Amino acid sequence: MALQAIRRFVLGQTRQSSNYPTNPTDTILPVYYFDDTPLLRNYVQCSTLRFNDVLDVEMLRESLSRVVALPGWRKLGGRVRMNHKGKLEIHVPQMFDLERPAIGFHHDTFDISINEHPLASQLAKPTPEQPSIQDQHPELTNLGVPPGTPRCLDDYLQSDHPQLTLHIVSFTDATLVSICWPHIAVDGVSLGHIGHAWSLALAGRMSEIPPMLSAGDDPMATAGRDPDFTQSHPLEEQQITGWRMYLFAFYYIFDLLWWRTIESKAIFLPGRYAKQLRRQAIDSLSEEQFVSESDAIVAWLAIAVASALFPKGSNRPLTIGNAYDLRGRAPSLFPEQEAYIQNAVFPCWATIPATTIHSRDDGTLGSIATAVRGSIQDQTTEASVHAQARLTRDALELSGVPPLFGDANQFTIHFASVRADLAEALDFTPAIMSRRVSQDKDVWPSSPGRPVYYHIKCISPNNMLARNYSLISRTSSGDYWIHGNYPPEVWKSMKSMLRSLKIATGPTSEYADTSLLR
Repeated sequence: MALQAIRRFVLGQTRQSSNYPTNPTDTILPVYYFDDTPLLRNYVQCSTLRFNDVLDVEMLRESLSRVVALPGWRKLGGRVRMNHKGKLEIHVPQMFDLERPAIGFHHDTFDISINEHPLASQLAKPTPEQPSIQDQHPELTNLGVPPGTPRCLDDYLQSDHPQLTLHIVSFTDATLVSICWPHIAVDGVSLGHIGHAWSLALAGRMSEIPPMLSAGDDPMATAGRDPDFTQSHPLEEQQITGWRMYLFAFYYIFDLLWWRTIESKAIFLPGRYAKQLRRQAIDSLSEEQFVSESDAIVAWLAIAVASALFPKGSNRPLTIGNAYDLRGRAPSLFPEQEAYIQNAVFPCWATIPATTIHSRDDGTLGSIATAVRGSIQDQTTEASVHAQARLTRDALELSGVPPLFGDANQFTIHFASVRADLAEALDFTPAIMSRRVSQDKDVWPSSPGRPVYYHIKCISPNNMLARNYSLISRTSSGDYWIHGNYPPEVWKSMKSMLRSLKIATGPTSEYADTSLLR
C-alpha cells in the first residue's frame, strides 16, 4: 500500500474515475496489459513538427481521418473508458461523423512570418557548425495544444474526445503540425507507423497502407510466458525488491524535493562534435571497443548530470535507462513487418558504480559509453525481452511499478534515441501550397514537405516522470538534437562541458560563443 501511495504521488491519479456516458453501439476493444500501466495512464504527449512550407490544412486533416477510419486503424479513433474492474477500454464509434469525429482538430492562422510570431519565433533552430543550448519555454506548449485537448486520463474518461488531436498553426512561410496522443495508445515507433500511413493517404496511395495488426489481439500476450524462453534477465540478481524498494523510494522522493525546479532546453550538437565525443570515448579505453555516437552522447550527458548534482567522490551510483523498441527484436511476439500500434518499448539499464561516475578522470567517458553499449547488447535479445516481460508482470502486480535494477541509493536518468519515428516517416509534399524563402534559409535544410524540426512534450500536469530525461534524435545530415528536462545546475554543467568540447573539436569560423546559450 505504501508503494502504491508513492506511485500515485509520482504519477498522478490513475485510479477509478467517473466515465462519460457510454454509447451502446460502440465496439469495445481492450487496452493491452503493457499499455494499461500506472506509468502510462497519466502520460499524454504532444509532438510538434515544423515545416518550412505553407501546407493545405484540409488535406492534412482529411487524409489522417481516412487512415483512422480504416479497419484495424479505427481503434485510434475510439474513446478511452474505464470498466467496472478498473481496466481501460477503447470504445470505437460505429461511424465517425461531425458529432463524433475520428480525430480532434484545431487550426490557427497568422498572416505573418513564423519569425514574427512572439512564441513560434522562439522554437529551437539549428546552429550550423556550432553547438548550442536553447531555451524551451513552457509557453511553447500552447503552439501544439489547443484549448479543450485532454491532458490527463480523467480528461479522456470524462469527455467524448478522440484519442488523437491534430493541431495546425499556419504562417505565411511555415506550418506547425502537432499531434497530441495518450501513451496508453501508442509509442514513438507507433507514431512512425501512423506518419507513414498518413503520408500514403495524402498521396492517394490508400491501397499501400499496411494493415494494423494489433487492433483486436495483443501481440505481447505471451511476453514473459512463452515456455521456449525461460532464461533469467541479465540484471535479475540486481533487481531492487523488498525493503530496498522503500529505501529507493526515499531517495527518489528526496531527489524530487531537493531538485524541484526542472528546466526544458534543447541542445543542437553538430555531427562533427558527436564524432569528437565518440573519438574521445574510444581513445580513453585501454583496448579498442565499439561504441556508437549515441552511446558517447549518453555517457557525456550522464557525466554532466552527475558532476552538477553530486560532489566528486560521492557514494551515489548512477543508473542509465535507455528505451529500446521490441519490434524486430522479438519475432516470437512480432512476426510480421507491418504496423503494430501499441507500446512495445522496454528499458535496458546500465548500472554505473559510484567509483566510476564520480571519479571524473580521463577514462570516465569511455567506461560509461561501453557500459551503455553492453547493456544494449545483453538486454535486448529475444530471451531478455521475455525475461524482462516476466519481471515486469510480477512487479506490476505487486506494486504497480515496473522492475528496477541497481542499488537502492542510485540516481536514475532516462534516455530515448529516436529512429523510425513520426518526423522521419512524414512526407507532406502533396499538401504544399507554397514555399517561401525565409530570412534564416541558410540555417535550415532544404527539404520540401518534410519536417525540419520537431519536439515532443509531456503535457500531463501531475506526472513527475518527465524529469532527468533526454530525447536524442539524429537528423538526416548527421547532426543531433537533444531535448532534455533537468535541474538548472545540470544545464550550467552542460554549457561548461560544451565549451570544453568545442576547444577539443577545433575552431569554427562562422559562429561565436554567444550561440552556446540563447
